[in-house]
Amino acid sequence: MALTLEQDGLLTRVGPGTPMGEMLREYWTPAVRSAALEADGAPERVRLLGENFVAFRATDGRVGFVDEACPHRRASLALGRNEDNGLRCIFHGWKISVDGKIVDTPCEPADRRVAFAAAQNVRAFPVHEVGGIVWVYLGKQALPPRFPAFEFTALPESHVDIRRGLVPYNWMQGLEAHIDSSHVGVLHSGFISKGGGAAQLRDLSLTMVDNSPLFEMDVTSYGLREGALREVGDGRTYARIRQIALPYFTFIPGAKGDVCSGRATVPVDDDWDAEWYIVYDPDQPLSAETLAGLYRGASQDPDDFTANIGTRENSWHQDRAAMKAGHWSGLTRNIPFEDFIIQASMGSRVDRSKEQLGAADAILVRVRRLLLDAVEAFQRGEPPAWQSADIDYPKIRALAVTFPRGRDWREFAPDLQADGDVTPTRTAAE
Repeated sequence: MALTLEQDGLLTRVGPGTPMGEMLREYWTPAVRSAALEADGAPERVRLLGENFVAFRATDGRVGFVDEACPHRRASLALGRNEDNGLRCIFHGWKISVDGKIVDTPCEPADRRVAFAAAQNVRAFPVHEVGGIVWVYLGKQALPPRFPAFEFTALPESHVDIRRGLVPYNWMQGLEAHIDSSHVGVLHSGFISKGGGAAQLRDLSLTMVDNSPLFEMDVTSYGLREGALREVGDGRTYARIRQIALPYFTFIPGAKGDVCSGRATVPVDDDWDAEWYIVYDPDQPLSAETLAGLYRGASQDPDDFTANIGTRENSWHQDRAAMKAGHWSGLTRNIPFEDFIIQASMGSRVDRSKEQLGAADAILVRVRRLLLDAVEAFQRGEPPAWQSADIDYPKIRALAVTFPRGRDWREFAPDLQADGDVTPTRTAAE
């Protein structure tokens, strides 16, 4: 099922007034790393869903999130003075509090200064800071929706590592890269085949036994639960059990005992995507060695670990000599970069009406359909999808597991009780 140009636009256009953009504003959205904001420090410029904002941490530690443009003459508040529990524009000195009130307008006459300030307004948005992330609600409801308290948001700081990468392509390309299980044993085979001592690579080696998995999917209240099933010999089935918590989150399967991993794919605008990588260990602090292995060759800036990814002009630093020596892709720095570069190679917005899909793309077809159904329902005035009160967010965790053929992979899904109404679907292609 290739999409029409109209459907593709419905999925990928996210600016103000677009159907998808308006729907996504009704969810709690990862905006900025907590560690990027210092009390009375420089404001952080944040672009989300085609709009420009600034985040700042006030003297008392609270976080403000407001439009970047000063409401007076539209100068950038990213240049502002952050002091005395407010952000002050350096142009005329207007001061904005964390909750979006104009508390001072020093260029106005003294006898009307207070009243004038009180009559002005600026767009300020609710924030929720947890799990090393400042989340923002950009929607229109008086009360924000229920917060998605995933497992990692309740862990000690030492157990969680949060990094963001800014990549030059639409958010749907980022989401589809994370949910596409069939490419793992092909694109990433150069890293997987090296193996070594990494538990993650030993587990991923099973994807190379069968590059044509059978997909089984359960539509859930949070989105989709997927089992990508491979027969790996000796009467065993290898299942990569993935949770897709729409609209932003994908949890990546890993072997039991390995670190857990989540992704949030957040639209910067129609042509740029913020890739949030969330690595966490529920049982113990993360080791420096684990993180160094995962991000070897990446930029060490946690606010943009993809800063050194390269460009089309330099072929994203592809190493042809390494390809001849046995590395499949020649993109030799790390596994995440292979995904990012492939998506960037498609252009900032791929034309899905020209795709020729096969059985390996069943999960993409299903997720696109879920998103289209949700945004079309939202256009009709129905509430946003995937905000059910019965979602048990802490139970949503992916898993890769091998078991005797004939057993149901759902027996091993950690989140099986995380939703109420489940519609199972067994399919190899759609």
